[in-house]
Amino acid sequence: MKESTGTKLKRILLHPFVILFLLLIIMTAMTWVLPASQYDAVTVNGVNTIDPASYHYVDNTPVSIFSMFKAIPQGVQTTISLICMMLTIGAAVHMVDETGAIRSALMALTHKTGEKNTKFVLAGAMIFFMFIGAFPSMFEACIPFMPIVVPVCLLLGYDVVTAVCIVVIGDIIGWTAGPTNLYTVGNSQNIGGLPMFSGIGYRLIVLVVLGAVALWYVIRYAERVKKDPSKSLVAGQDYSDLRGNVEDMEFTATRKLILGVFIATVILVVYGSLNWGWGTLDMAATYLICAMICAIIARYTPDKAADVMLDGASSMFVAAMVIGIARGLSVIMDAGQITYTIVHALASMLSGMPPAVTAVGMMAVVVVLNFFMPSGSSKALILMPILMPMAEIIGLSKQITILAYQFGDGISNLAFPTVALLVACLSYTRVSFDKWFKFILPFEGIVYAVCVVLLVIASAMGY
Repeated sequence: MKESTGTKLKRILLHPFVILFLLLIIMTAMTWVLPASQYDAVTVNGVNTIDPASYHYVDNTPVSIFSMFKAIPQGVQTTISLICMMLTIGAAVHMVDETGAIRSALMALTHKTGEKNTKFVLAGAMIFFMFIGAFPSMFEACIPFMPIVVPVCLLLGYDVVTAVCIVVIGDIIGWTAGPTNLYTVGNSQNIGGLPMFSGIGYRLIVLVVLGAVALWYVIRYAERVKKDPSKSLVAGQDYSDLRGNVEDMEFTATRKLILGVFIATVILVVYGSLNWGWGTLDMAATYLICAMICAIIARYTPDKAADVMLDGASSMFVAAMVIGIARGLSVIMDAGQITYTIVHALASMLSGMPPAVTAVGMMAVVVVLNFFMPSGSSKALILMPILMPMAEIIGLSKQITILAYQFGDGISNLAFPTVALLVACLSYTRVSFDKWFKFILPFEGIVYAVCVVLLVIASAMGY
């Protein structure tokens, strides 16, 4: 039976590129409708931020159609280091995966735990991504793990949606709790004059609570799919190209050594990002060195090593370009000078509310703004100088203000097509955004309800 025109159109319109292009059009139109505005720049505690009392309107600078198209390569240009990191880490991770080191190790673990206990493998993998989201604050850097997690999930009898959940939900839950998140907590506390990472005890409790909810939701879905594959969100789709041939892989001494090199690399990247100020290019270089060492251990010829790495890089190309196009939204907002217009309007809605309600309102404001500006650090630099004085007037602590910001910034990343981590993983696994949105919406509702309770408890205990 042929697809109807409506069905075809719906399927096409849900491609990440199409969604982002429609958003570019909408954002361009907004630069013609909304007034342009600015805040004056100031330096607080060594951080360049804004003066919340300096809001003023400026002459409109609407974005033309040509400039809208120009925003796409400009977005790619501004994210070029991230795109390079994705391509190079994708190449390196594929090299490690090609040797079978990680998948054969997981197969050995599966045999030890038993086929009926594979959910513990999923839980362990998800906790790993929670950890790297919570402490070294890795976000887009998790994308290259998809070529490893997907075939393992398929091999264990799960689906690609389970793989997306492990990486995306795991990392974002860790990022949201953010015990030592440099980008949201670190930036915000610096602006507010608080000791770096103070209040970590309550954020660790938040990590445990939200992590438990996430594990329950994901494992519940994964086990249901394993028992009945027709319950999968992607039932009927062919993923043989992502499965790999690992059924008979033995966890040999060579693969153990390669796995050791890979684990050491991950630890080095985490340590470097925490202690040496490593950025995307440093991580990319480290993973490339890892790939070369693994190729030598595996006794690959230079030609084979090059082919494997190129295959890995090409598998990440679409996901990498999505990030560049998504950044074009910020380019248009900045060119039209409507970023502060949106921020000021949202912040003004919070005035006059009781403290507990204000905290929840702050979370809601950040959720809305996160759609247009997914960068956690950028939003902190813009919002905190506005929200903190407002919170101080009504008796809301700076720590609770930051916590509300964390919740609004973090959880909404699971549902917005402007978030690089999400759209890259969905693109790689060919999971349509509408299916993902329907799947994640109940989870978001549950988690936001828990976040409201956590905010109320924090307020009651004087956090």
